[in-house]
Amino acid sequence: MNVDLHYGKGVTSLQIPQANLGQVIRPWQEDGETGNVTLLQQALAASEVKSFQDDVSGKCLCVLMEDGTRDNPFGDIFGQLFGALRKASFARFLICTGTHDPDTAENERIRRQIEQAAGKAGIANFDIHTHDCRRDRFLDAGSTSRGTQVLSNVLTDDAQAFLVLSDVKVHYFAGYSNSVKNFVPGICAFETAEQNHSLALDEKSTFGVHPWHRDESKRTNPLAEDQLEGMRLIVKNRPTYTLTTITTSRQIRWARFGPVEQVSTEAFATVDQRNTHTVTPCGGLIVSPGGLPNDIDLYIAQRALELTKNAVKDDGEILFLAACPSGIGEKKTMENFYDRLTLPLDEVLKSIQSEYKLYSHKPYKFAQMIRRLRRIWMYSEIPDGLVEAAHLYPTHDPQGIVDRWLVEQPDARITVVDGANKIALYGR
Repeated sequence: MNVDLHYGKGVTSLQIPQANLGQVIRPWQEDGETGNVTLLQQALAASEVKSFQDDVSGKCLCVLMEDGTRDNPFGDIFGQLFGALRKASFARFLICTGTHDPDTAENERIRRQIEQAAGKAGIANFDIHTHDCRRDRFLDAGSTSRGTQVLSNVLTDDAQAFLVLSDVKVHYFAGYSNSVKNFVPGICAFETAEQNHSLALDEKSTFGVHPWHRDESKRTNPLAEDQLEGMRLIVKNRPTYTLTTITTSRQIRWARFGPVEQVSTEAFATVDQRNTHTVTPCGGLIVSPGGLPNDIDLYIAQRALELTKNAVKDDGEILFLAACPSGIGEKKTMENFYDRLTLPLDEVLKSIQSEYKLYSHKPYKFAQMIRRLRRIWMYSEIPDGLVEAAHLYPTHDPQGIVDRWLVEQPDARITVVDGANKIALYGR
């Protein structure tokens, strides 16, 4: 059977006999798609939009949105949403980069989309800023109960209300990508992100668990709790709304508008229903993050492995299809991501446990996974030597890996995950 997986800008096809193909898991897809515009119009017809407009009338509104490392269909979102912002006396649009590079072509594209949509909606009094965790000015909003000092962008200080644009998916240590993350670390200083992300080493900081979850048994996530405390320190008593979506490859599957906690809770339940699966662990797992921008580099692509690792047995193998045309990751991540990962695995774990540095949760979790498995094969554009130095096994023939698995175990069952950055797998 032919199985297509997203890889960079294109698709890679693998042949797997039907008898050996376990599950092919992809993000939420629907027959007879409704369309982005229709779903957004339905979301913006909700009664909560009138409450929002009353809350922002004649006031300074701050609109927070994710940066260009995500694949949100902002063109459609802005075109439908901006008419609802006209009652604000001033709108400040903040692109929430967290610790990502602010100066990218993708972020510049978002800026242009904002300008175009604001012009069409007749919004004249606005500005746009791309957050920079190193160079911006920050206010000390206080500290969380876990000691994270919340240094938030000074540009939020004069806001009288917030609107957060968020695409929700499972997140391997924050529970879910969600509106809270647009505040912490989205508009915070580097130091705040580093302190918060040190909690990623706690095994309770994992996917599918968040303090706003409907299920009380799925609310204890130290890192997510810390982020929520930080958000509340920033927001104080100012009204905070969200337009939240769930998307697959820029196609919106679900959209809601309303108070941030209410909508986020509903989004988490929908993601759990549509994009999480319980599987029987297998000896061979094939994983694709879902193509660009989700496999732009190894730093970004790794999250697909973390979200699907429960689907492979101890001493099993993963075939990881991630193009990584930009290589390992941004230069600033190298020292505490890749350079640490190239050390002996025991040393990786011990050094990070003794002194956490931002980005080092990545090699920590990578090292734990690598030690548990026989091999992680990587099909990518990264030079073989760099792949091997990170304790991974490069391959230029992914079909050959599958064929070898079947020679070694003719009755093997292979699980395939495409779009794994938006999927969470639980082991049965």
